[in-house]
Amino acid sequence: MAITRETILEVAGSLPPASQVFSELGVILRRPDARLDEIATLMKRDSTLAANLIRISNSVAYGGEQKVGSVEEALARVGMKEVFRLVSHVASAQLVDRTLSNYGIEATELREQMLQTAFICEHLAEECDLDPRSAYTAGLMRPLGLLVLDRLAERYEMEPYHPINDPDYLAWEGRVFGIASSEVAGMVLSQWSFRDDIVEAVRSQYLIRVEDAQDRLACLLNLSGGLVADAGHALLGETRHWGVTPAKLQALGVSDEALRAAGKRAFKAFAAFQNRMAERAEAAEAEEPAPPVAPIAPPIAESPPPEPVATEEETCNFAPEEGVLHANDERPVQTSPAGLITPTDFTTFMRNYQDMVFSTAVRLVGNEAQAEDISQEVFLKAYERFDSLQSSPTAGGWLKTVATNLSLNHLSRYRNRWRFFSEFRREDDAGDDQPEIEFASPDTFFAGMDAGERREWVDAALDKLPEHQRVPLVLYHFEDMSYEDIAKRLRISLAKVKTDILRARAALARILERSGAPHEKLTA
Repeated sequence: MAITRETILEVAGSLPPASQVFSELGVILRRPDARLDEIATLMKRDSTLAANLIRISNSVAYGGEQKVGSVEEALARVGMKEVFRLVSHVASAQLVDRTLSNYGIEATELREQMLQTAFICEHLAEECDLDPRSAYTAGLMRPLGLLVLDRLAERYEMEPYHPINDPDYLAWEGRVFGIASSEVAGMVLSQWSFRDDIVEAVRSQYLIRVEDAQDRLACLLNLSGGLVADAGHALLGETRHWGVTPAKLQALGVSDEALRAAGKRAFKAFAAFQNRMAERAEAAEAEEPAPPVAPIAPPIAESPPPEPVATEEETCNFAPEEGVLHANDERPVQTSPAGLITPTDFTTFMRNYQDMVFSTAVRLVGNEAQAEDISQEVFLKAYERFDSLQSSPTAGGWLKTVATNLSLNHLSRYRNRWRFFSEFRREDDAGDDQPEIEFASPDTFFAGMDAGERREWVDAALDKLPEHQRVPLVLYHFEDMSYEDIAKRLRISLAKVKTDILRARAALARILERSGAPHEKLTA
């Protein structure tokens, strides 16, 4: 199966944003005039990064007796050099959040391998007169292509890698996808605006071509991978590409002794870093559940519950003729005692998030009126917890979770028929020929449209799908839930989830292809 660049970038776009933040951080830190406020602004773009940075800075390892509550204070405490490693730690945890089942790689194994390689690259770069930060970044991002191809293999239910059938990952990837994971990684890193030297080093890391050995950073990456493998952390399908050779050492201008010494220093530094992270984790376990962390104000003592469930038929006081989507509703919700919350503040908060909440609900329930009701209930719950949400960088994620849960509760309570038909199909349905049509439309399909128009067109087409197809499709493509999580959430089999999503993709593509008209006509 040959895959397109557009398909690769589509899958890569579903990965967490921490790696892109990590790239921009490297650019900022490379400047001699880098400012703390620049870094703080970048960190706040990813609420998970911001919250983790504050947590880590408050740990004993960083002298956290006096608690800090803002990103700026956390950065001042840990220092600019250390924040680069902390962000890489969080980025690796976000990127590798599940087992790579098609490669047979456990998530914890790959995360540790990424960080070990990054540390070795950094220390070896100091010996070779290469930029340590670029080397560290290349080491961390080295397996990015594996993450993307694993998701593609899962999406299309490809046969997994097995050493009996293929001698290494490259052989399997070429046979199944027609492209190597290292090439995929280079493609994605380039799209994400990583430095050219990092992109080329990751693309050439296996030194397959003769000219690859001329890339010093690629040689460094290759030797670092070999040191990690020698330490017992090899990935099964990569081992044949590593190994210390005179040509590689000569390209870097180091001796074998200097290489081994740099590796020892790197493993020692990595162990110290792991200890600091372990202390942070132990401290977090001893504390109460973490609240949403404000970027400037001290942390609030209590956070909203993770999975709220709709229990009452309450509504917010939105203007009925305008709905949740409009931004000119001046009337705040009035459900809490007067004087506790400034109405203007909550109205601004609601305007910032109302489109996201509404679009999450309407994609799941497929009905704008019902989505408005759900959105109103979401903001009612937000109003009740506004003291802790108003300055929290995790507020958007909390609202999205609440909107998703309330939408699914609504489907369960009021529109349960879709689940009946999804669960009680004929047993041989799952064995039907799977549709081959790709979810992503050709480049020409959306030519000349901006992102808003594309979204409206797809949303209109989604509304035409039956609920048993639309709901798992939305959860997978728009809410980033795994097949396993969707199966558990909807209480249907894993095979049924995959079948429904595949058929939904095909049906959605047919709807879009048949329309051949502006998106306004789709809603007619």
